[in-house]
This record gives sequence, structure tokens and C-alpha cells, in this order.
Amino acid sequence: MMKPFLCALLLLLLSGCKLDPYADMPKGATDWYGEGIDDGRTGVKPRSDDRLANDLDDSKVNRPLYLKGYAVGLEDICQAHLLYGWGVSGKIYPEGCDSKANAKELREAWDKGMKEGAQSTLLR
Repeated sequence: MMKPFLCALLLLLLSGCKLDPYADMPKGATDWYGEGIDDGRTGVKPRSDDRLANDLDDSKVNRPLYLKGYAVGLEDICQAHLLYGWGVSGKIYPEGCDSKANAKELREAWDKGMKEGAQSTLLR
């Protein structure tokens, strides 16, 4: 009588049942402003509403708040001295900075850094 019970229990344990500990937790509100800042700081172009909804699993995209944060994030990185450093270290130019009024100056700073970084690598 005990043997069938132990076999069933053993099969259950070995079956690999997986419980998601977060499945029943309520989903918090999406931080659209913070998402925008993060995207701006990486230099990517702003994500579309469809992409945001899909990536963040939230169909109620707050585009104005996202774009407000995005602008702040871009301000953090779209600075000539920072982009020069990105170039020296071989990082790709953040295409979001092309939307800035001084985009030409920013790209020139990055390009100068790329050239100097490549030159110093060759000299080693």
C-alpha cells in the first residue's frame, strides 16, 4: 500500500514541475519616464508604441512621458566630450544624437575620438 504512494510521489518530484513564484504577484505600473531615460542614455532611436507595449507587456503606452524621459537621457550622453570618449573606446555612435541641433558637432567629436582610438591601438 505504501509502495504505490511512494512511486507516485517520486514520479511527481522527478517530473520537473516548475512554479513561477511571481505569477500571482500584481504587476506594478510601468515607469514610462524611466524607460525613456534608459533608451535615451543608450543612444538608440525611440521605440515605437507597439515595440514598447510588447517589450514591457503593457498595452497602455504613455508616449508623452516616455519621450520626455528619452529627451533627458539623450541630454546625458549627447555631449561632445562624452562622444569623443565613446569614439576613443570604439563604441558605436549613438544614432539618437542625430536628432540634436548640434548633431554635426557631436558626430565630429565622436569621429575624432574614433580616429585617435584607432591610431593609439595601431601604435601598441
